Amino acid sequence: TPFENGIIDYESYGRLIEHQINSDVTGVVILGTTSESPTLGENEKYELVQYVYNRLVNTEKKIVVGIGGNNTIDTLNFALLVKDLCNYMMITVPNYNKPNQEGIYRHFQYVCSNQQLLNIPFILYNIPSRTGVNMLPSTVERLYNDFENIKAIKEASGDMSQVIDIKNRCNIKIFSGDDLMTIPVTSIGGSGTISVLSNILPNETYSLYRLCKLNDYTRANRLHFTLHYLIKALFMDSNPVPGKELLNYINIFTTNNVRLPLICLPDDKKMELVNIYNQTIEQLLNLQNYINN
Repeated sequence: TPFENGIIDYESYGRLIEHQINSDVTGVVILGTTSESPTLGENEKYELVQYVYNRLVNTEKKIVVGIGGNNTIDTLNFALLVKDLCNYMMITVPNYNKPNQEGIYRHFQYVCSNQQLLNIPFILYNIPSRTGVNMLPSTVERLYNDFENIKAIKEASGDMSQVIDIKNRCNIKIFSGDDLMTIPVTSIGGSGTISVLSNILPNETYSLYRLCKLNDYTRANRLHFTLHYLIKALFMDSNPVPGKELLNYINIFTTNNVRLPLICLPDDKKMELVNIYNQTIEQLLNLQNYINN
């Protein structure tokens, strides 16, 4: 979410959406971590969802709205507010409260079983580094079996053993929540990646997934090795601070502004990030024919 003078910069946001519309990615996620959703007010969130819906409604791109929060009632109320403006909803394990597994289950139950949301497909989102608790595979299995509208999970625990355990327990679609894990997650039957990198390089992100689905791991590995240091650099500070820096550098965003408590990168980190980006772009140009043929 771009900001200028403390408010949302819709001109820049429009360029970011257009960047995705003109790419091969199959959809966009609004109000995830990369949106800086914890610092957005409810009215701002609703306006962002409306804006993206209006831009994408006549395209083939899917819209996923993040409705996660640590207040179960507020999470449901926001879901009801945006239910007609998206194709899917992504709902995060509650942060800060540190609920046990039964509490996690009941949070999802309260939202997903609402009569007005039974036709909405839900994507669970497990990210222990942000929420403070890990949703166990047994809880994922229970939720998937109990609620027909729970269709997928964005799994960002970083634990491949856990991903495999989920895959063994149920047929829920698994999306990698980490660009570094696209190849291993897809290799065991994953359905894609909900990506940070794709804000910057959407076509390259899609190409990596496409090569994996073709079982062409030789070319997939070559592409990943080329993207690897840029992916890591996007997390040299809290997401989305480095990503905003690059969106500003490539003239999609007018500013690199973030909202407190996040702060912009210092100059030495900016230089390091831009250098890594430029080196990656140069390597991708040399790799283009190899990847696309």
